[in-house]
Amino acid sequence: MPIAEQVVLYLLLTAASFSIIIFYLLSKRRNAPGALYYGFAALSSFIWCVGYTIEFFALSLEYKFFGVQIQYFFGIPFVPILWLAAAVNYKTSGSRPFLRELVFISVVPVITMILLWTNNAHHLVYETMKLVQSGNFLLIEKKVGFWYYINVAYSYLAMLIGTVILLRSVFRSKDIYRTQLILFLVASVLPWIANLLYLIGMNSFMRVDITPIGFACSTVLIGFAVLKYGLFEIVPAAHQLVIESMNNGLIVLDTQNRIVDINPAMRNILGKSNALGSYLKDVFKEINADFEIPGSDLHQTEIEIGGQTFDLAVSAVYDKHRNIAGRILNFYNITERKKSEKELRDLNSAKDKLFSIIAHDLKNPFFGIIGFSEILYEDYNELNDEERKKFAKDINELADNTHKMLENLLEWSRQQTGRIEFNPKNFDVTPLIHESINAACHQSKIKKIKINSSLSETINVRADQNMINTVIRNLLSNAVKFTMPGGHIEVSAAMNGTKVFISIKDNGVGMDEDTLKRLFNINDAIKSSGTFGEKGTGLGLILCKEFVERNGGSISVQSILDNGSTFTFSIPTVN
Repeated sequence: MPIAEQVVLYLLLTAASFSIIIFYLLSKRRNAPGALYYGFAALSSFIWCVGYTIEFFALSLEYKFFGVQIQYFFGIPFVPILWLAAAVNYKTSGSRPFLRELVFISVVPVITMILLWTNNAHHLVYETMKLVQSGNFLLIEKKVGFWYYINVAYSYLAMLIGTVILLRSVFRSKDIYRTQLILFLVASVLPWIANLLYLIGMNSFMRVDITPIGFACSTVLIGFAVLKYGLFEIVPAAHQLVIESMNNGLIVLDTQNRIVDINPAMRNILGKSNALGSYLKDVFKEINADFEIPGSDLHQTEIEIGGQTFDLAVSAVYDKHRNIAGRILNFYNITERKKSEKELRDLNSAKDKLFSIIAHDLKNPFFGIIGFSEILYEDYNELNDEERKKFAKDINELADNTHKMLENLLEWSRQQTGRIEFNPKNFDVTPLIHESINAACHQSKIKKIKINSSLSETINVRADQNMINTVIRNLLSNAVKFTMPGGHIEVSAAMNGTKVFISIKDNGVGMDEDTLKRLFNINDAIKSSGTFGEKGTGLGLILCKEFVERNGGSISVQSILDNGSTFTFSIPTVN
């Protein structure tokens, strides 16, 4: 056998051997994304090499064509689509392609295989074939048919799509995976460069098909990538699936505290589409987040970003010499947890406040009622009519104040436990205000306080009528309570856009700045005696605030010490 033929034989056998070895290695890793399909691509290339060996060394046209038929029997037409399937499978971490997609892309290769095996009947793949002597080689000179071009175009399209998919993976992959993918791409492109040279010069300068030899080089690179870099191992392929699908934010820093990796969740948290390569301090400075990189190996703290609270865990990454190579920052969103903790604290505070009121504020009025009624009962005959009338009046006032305290306490308690119903509806608030004014007239007449109102005939609002009634009643009661005898109270309402603003103004004792700051805080519920010594729980205004906000409004107060107060709250109009 001439030396040239020996060289070709050795190269073809080498290509076939490496192809079957790669198939074996990848079959052992078949559960890794991309491995199974590329393994079958290597098997198809093995069939291709075996068929071409027969074609090259056969001495008759019949046997040479038999070699061609072997090449096309799950060989040449199937390598490109298996390559495409491998790229898609690797990119999607094993979730695709679906069976129907495989069937769809296999239609052209199956037709090509059938047409080649029946070529003598229609000559759609090869119109004519004849033996020619080219130097030391006896080769087939082929005049190709139109289906041959269809198969070539389809094959290159599949290869192109697969290559683009992997190129995108290269650009998006991390450094430790990029080498693997580059080797994969180079190994896969080599056979097609060889094939392109053969197609261009098949009947002139390139009569020997060097495509299988290209596969020999390709399989060497793939083998190196598999054994050296773990190509098709599950960890590199699953990087995007695991890291980028995490709900918590993740940042990887280098030793200079530059961002070398960041997952989509963290990009959303920062509101930046691309922070790679930026210094962490610069990124955090842009979003007004206060954080210093700790010097310790492991650090945990809380950080505020964009109105949300995150539990930040910082851990060091070491190289093989135990030197710090970078840091990993994990951001866990604990906004809801912090909110729940605050709600729990508020609930506990409300519970403590409730027990305090029951134990103290409600106990004292009952002592007064018991004391006055006991004196009236035991000394009734010794008391004159005027004295008996005074004791009866004191008992009545204590009972009335205690009743109001109980009403507020019960409504506030139901509001805190979520048992109060919320039933917004359309209604005219004017009659409700007049009813509340009439209800406050008894106490205002005793103190000779005049209540004036300037209301339009109809003010339609949408709110919970019972809640708004409680708000107006409490604000009027407070105004009477803290206004000196002979004073006056003004009640007014005005529409502004989609809100109605209701104001209750008095010329009473007023409040200082410190009291105003603590007015609506449950932990600082202010219990002040009225101008006639009226008692309260300090819950009335807190209840007003909660009821107004529940109805989509707001409440505010303006006050000057010894100069009166004006409480204004808003509720939505019908429109």
